Amino acid sequence: MMLTRRSLVSALGVTCAAAALPARAQAKPVTLVVANSQWLDALRGKSLWAALQKYQQIAPHVTLQQEAIPSADFNDKITTELGAGQGPDIALMQEGLFFSLADASFLVPLDKAAEGVALNVTNEQGVFKGKRLGVAWQRAAYALIYNRKLVEAAGVAIPRDIDGLIAAARAIQDKTGAVGFSSRHQMADFSGWFMDFQNWAYGYGTNWVDGQGKLTLNTPEAVAAVAAFKKVYDASIVPIGDDMPTQRMRFKQRQIGLSIDNSGGTLNIASGGPLAAGDVGAAALPFPQPGAYQQIFLGISRHSKNQNEALAFLSWLLGREGQQALRDASGPDTLATDVPLTDAFRAANPWADSFAALALKARSTLIPGYETKTPSIMRLVMEAVEKVIVAGVAPKTALDEAQKQALARF
Repeated sequence: MMLTRRSLVSALGVTCAAAALPARAQAKPVTLVVANSQWLDALRGKSLWAALQKYQQIAPHVTLQQEAIPSADFNDKITTELGAGQGPDIALMQEGLFFSLADASFLVPLDKAAEGVALNVTNEQGVFKGKRLGVAWQRAAYALIYNRKLVEAAGVAIPRDIDGLIAAARAIQDKTGAVGFSSRHQMADFSGWFMDFQNWAYGYGTNWVDGQGKLTLNTPEAVAAVAAFKKVYDASIVPIGDDMPTQRMRFKQRQIGLSIDNSGGTLNIASGGPLAAGDVGAAALPFPQPGAYQQIFLGISRHSKNQNEALAFLSWLLGREGQQALRDASGPDTLATDVPLTDAFRAANPWADSFAALALKARSTLIPGYETKTPSIMRLVMEAVEKVIVAGVAPKTALDEAQKQALARF
């Protein structure tokens, strides 16, 4: 048994981390179910899955199995499954869901998988109440992305503010026939919309809490952010009714000129379609202040019957071989360790460096001090935004009501 363990450690190439993991029975077939919404992404999902499949070369007794869940349904489905004592062995979660599952004691400590690994700052929030329950999968910053050829054909500059965004989008529509700008805008895609909207909120200086940690949803900054969103919504430059997967596909098909998207979504747009990666551009958001990032964590379910094997898999993924495999598939997203972009990728994707620079000043989509309650709080905010853009309620009035409900509930 010791000989088998030493052989496994050597194969993993991450001696310090793997050696600390519990011994496992050799050759016993094991299936690890890995849940992720990204498995459904065109091309990028295949590339990410292929990166994980490399683990089976050094652990042939392990079969990795996808649980692919649409992003709009992911939080509810995973919460329901784990609440029923079921679900995947490993889940890749947006940080809001991670905090909720950690608070519900659904996740197991990952310290043994992370031993000896130089984790970077993207892993800091993976420690919950003194225990490492999550490690970073990806951190994706946001940028204003654009189709270079459509922008050039319209003869417009890259916009730096909302008025410039509207003007550029209208020029693109008038001169090329393409859609001017794409954006999430529906409660049916709440989890994605609230994270996207944090760019507008942060961009106008919103913090959602004051210096004493009290919720402040109706500040002048928040009102300005909602008013700016309504101005864009009313400008007839957004494909109203299209969900984000549809909008991304239309961007990939060279039918949209401008969008606010994260680095992972941009990689999906720039991969394997009629829009060449070199024709994609990325710039700072058209707001006065920096925006947000999306953080995805890996966690192991306490209901998993294969926790030791799951820990061994994460140990490999955090090691040099696993991180390099993930880097090749993840594009410009920041990973758990500081593995750099390859020169070949940067040359083929000139937009990548912009995301790396924007990530340095971006903020978490979670509200400080209310991490586990952020989705519930932001639901009140996004319901207020919906009232503004659909029913014509004044931004201040809608946010005042959201503030009143938030103080009553939280």
